[in-house]
This record gives sequence, structure tokens and C-alpha cells, in this order.
Amino acid sequence: MLTTKARMLFNHLFSLQLFIIGALGTYGSWLTNATEMLFPIFLGFFLWVLLIFVGYKTQQATSHSRFYWFGLLQLIVCWTIFPLFKSIRYGLYQWSFDNILYNLDKFLWFGKSLPEWAISLQSGWLSEFLSFCYFSFYFLIIGSALFFFFSRNNILTKNYFFGLMLMYFWGFIGYFAIPAAGPYSAFPSDFNYPVYSGAMTLFLTDLVDKGITGMDVFPSLHTGITLYIVGFFLFFRLSKNSVLFVSYLNRTYFGNCLFALPLRH
Repeated sequence: MLTTKARMLFNHLFSLQLFIIGALGTYGSWLTNATEMLFPIFLGFFLWVLLIFVGYKTQQATSHSRFYWFGLLQLIVCWTIFPLFKSIRYGLYQWSFDNILYNLDKFLWFGKSLPEWAISLQSGWLSEFLSFCYFSFYFLIIGSALFFFFSRNNILTKNYFFGLMLMYFWGFIGYFAIPAAGPYSAFPSDFNYPVYSGAMTLFLTDLVDKGITGMDVFPSLHTGITLYIVGFFLFFRLSKNSVLFVSYLNRTYFGNCLFALPLRH
């Protein structure tokens, strides 16, 4: 069981990490003249200041608030500044780990990466179904976050948001340490993308293309956070399916999913 001081220390470190991401993203946007990043820069800074204020008020409070605003604000700030990773990647990085991850995948899967093995399984209905499952990841986070936000169990809510933010904290460190774009983006000649021309698949493809940053696939937070949330509710019984979704859709490497597994603990 974590002490209150340990939680406070983590929250301070995570707030600092978010500030660094925002600052580097702003600098990268200036270097690349990415004016489209002005909105996440200014909104992210405003929300970060609000987060610090709410965190300070929460620490000084003598009684528990009905809602855990601090945890919800942490999640909102994460999502708001996430696009700035694109400016960081293209403004400050001159290298990528895609080749290393691709070759590691081939080693783990007997000469072919897991996305390459999945090519033989591609079909219209399966592409639509797995695209829907991939897209439902966002609703899984939003739904569970709101569920605990409105929950009357303050301790359970704090535990949920602490674990979720811990996933993002280590995930963001992985993004900085091992920047990679993913199979279909780094090796377009090896992977057909989108895998099918169905409505859901094309919708997801357009959504991912707009949100891809070039450094957000290691570790696979899609896998790790799905494991964490499903495990929080169902003791890890259903979480293995997320590995199939992200590999089939050529979105990440198996090694990234493998690395995400211990993060859920």
C-alpha cells in the first residue's frame, strides 16, 4: 500500500513530466513552424496551471471532496498535450527505433514480425470488427474514468487514477527513450494500409493518421492501459485480446505489447 507521501511525490513528478512535454512540444512547434499546435499548447498550459491549483487545494483540504477532480484533470491534460509529441519528434529527434523494433519482432516470431503474420488473417469483417475494438479503447478510458470520478468510493477512485497515470508516466518515458512510428508508417512498402476499405476501418485510419506523432508506439499504451483497466475490473481475465487488435491493424510491434504487460502492475 502506497503512503500519502509517495502518492504526492509521484503526482509532483508526473506534473513536472507534463510540463516538460509541453515545453519541449512548444519549442519543437516553433522549430517546425507547426502553427496547428497553438491550440494544444495554450489549452494544455491553461489546464496544467489548473491542475497545479487543484492539486494544491486538494493537499490543503481537511475533508474529502465529493469528486476527484485532480485525477480527472491529470487525464485531460495528458490527452490535450499528447499531439505535441509530433512536434517533439520532428523538431528535436533525428533518429527512430523502428528498424530495431522491426528486427526484434522478426526474431521473436521466427523471421516475420507479428503484423506480417497477421496479414494472412486479413478480411473485411475481421478488419471492421477489430477496428471497432481498437476505437473502443478511447471509450474504455473515458467510461472507466467517469465511472470512478462519480464513484462514492474515494480510495478506490484514487487508486484507479494513480494506476492509470502511472501507465502514462512510464509510457511517456518510453516515448522519449525509444521513439518509433509503428510498422505501417515506418515500412509502407511492407504493409498495406489501411488493411481494408470498410467504413469503420477507414474512419479509424483517418483518426490515427491525424493523431500519429511518430514516437508513440513503444511501449504500447493501447495494450498496457487496456490490460490495466480490464484487470482493475475483471482481474486480468479478458485483457490479452488487445495484443491481437494492435498487431492485426499494423499499428505496433509485438515487442511493444510485450513490454507493456508488466506496466499494468
